[in-house]
Amino acid sequence: MGRTINFLLNCTLVLIGTLPAKAQSYHAINGSPYAGATAMYTNPASTVNSAYKWDVTLFSIQATISNNAFVINNSSLLNPNPSGFFINNGLQQRHFNTNADANLLNARFAIDDKSAVALGFRLRTYNQGQSLPFNYNDTITTLQSFLHSNNAVNYLSGSLTSAAWAEVNFNYSRVIFQTESSSLSAGITLSYLRGLSGAYASISRAHYIEKQKNGASYYIFDQGGVAAMYSDTYLITGNSNSQSVSSFLKKALPSLGLDIGAEYLIKPENDKNDNPAAGADYGWKIGVSIMDIGRNKFNPIDGSFTANGPNNNLTDTGVINKLGAVQNIRDLRDTSRALFNTLNALQNKFTIPRPARLIISLDRNLGSNFFVNAECSFNFYSAKAERGISTTEINLFTVTPRWETSAWGFYLPVQYNNLGQLWAGAAIKLGPLLVGVHDLDFFKWLKTGTQTYNGGGYILLSVHPFIHKERHVDVDDCPKP
Repeated sequence: MGRTINFLLNCTLVLIGTLPAKAQSYHAINGSPYAGATAMYTNPASTVNSAYKWDVTLFSIQATISNNAFVINNSSLLNPNPSGFFINNGLQQRHFNTNADANLLNARFAIDDKSAVALGFRLRTYNQGQSLPFNYNDTITTLQSFLHSNNAVNYLSGSLTSAAWAEVNFNYSRVIFQTESSSLSAGITLSYLRGLSGAYASISRAHYIEKQKNGASYYIFDQGGVAAMYSDTYLITGNSNSQSVSSFLKKALPSLGLDIGAEYLIKPENDKNDNPAAGADYGWKIGVSIMDIGRNKFNPIDGSFTANGPNNNLTDTGVINKLGAVQNIRDLRDTSRALFNTLNALQNKFTIPRPARLIISLDRNLGSNFFVNAECSFNFYSAKAERGISTTEINLFTVTPRWETSAWGFYLPVQYNNLGQLWAGAAIKLGPLLVGVHDLDFFKWLKTGTQTYNGGGYILLSVHPFIHKERHVDVDDCPKP
């Protein structure tokens, strides 16, 4: 059991290590007219309603971690101690989720008052592990003791998914209907994707029964399946750096993605100026979008497989004996032939969906540069342990009060995610720089102690060339409707 835990920990560290240097998780600027090009990663229709003629996001980085699977004792960001890794005790469902992105040189330009275009390049990764409830405690040291502690569990299921990709995004948005008091815009983002790495492993519906022999218990598996696959991009060949890069890029398969959205702006009833609702000049802003439609494609490495139906009389001792010599995924596949009735070697491409979701946003301009945004996000795919390969967002419901102008901002996003966690974050904008954390508990990460590492943060640097051409000036005292 100790070797199994170490193997899972190493897998987790490998998955985290794939993080590149999601704009959906820059919660501070949800609904903001000053979000610029970054707004297209929440709603493609938002770019035409920006407060600026131009804007360029030089770079941004975001990372999110949600974990109830393990703790690390006597550790902090300043004093890491991986040897203090412990699986949480008790009978519970477990999860470990990370996602991160890096945006480079995203730019937006308003062609005129009714249309805008944007271009962006992103690196993204999602790493997710989840299980159905199982029992664990410090006394478990072998597979047999683990099975004994989980006799009351109907079956065991768990999965790990990792996906990383690069994408180039082309956005176009346009006002399609406008009156003196409201405007409706629509937008679309086409994405060119290259799958950088993909991996998936699972144990599904594993069931066993207890037997007795000479007064001692042993266990026979009578149901279940396993899967293990990862992309051939993990194997890089070449005698030089340039050859290695060329080999990697040839293996990174292309695909296409799509985002669509609409945004409806309503002017304050007491606003008598003749300018149409746009920029920061609105009372209400309602947005609906469908984000991250599409899948990344990967060629499987030799050894990837799925297997189902344990062989008759497959015991816990037999599993340990046969897996003891496994060194790589090919060994695991070949060994599994003797463990399962059905084994399929994966030779064709496999796909991992992007985290497709529906986003509904409501933004209220309270006047005097105060705003409040409410956003709901609903995943199209499930990340449950029994649902196969998928990537999902953990966002569910976020409320963000904010005070902001074109140069300054203070934000207090509060989010309840679909894993049942409540996070209270904060962010500040100082000129072109935005810095924020998903949860104020993040500062605990700097103090040595028992760490669960939940939360994360983000940083964004955005400039506005030709600021004197700002399309809509700040509304210092926008009357309430």
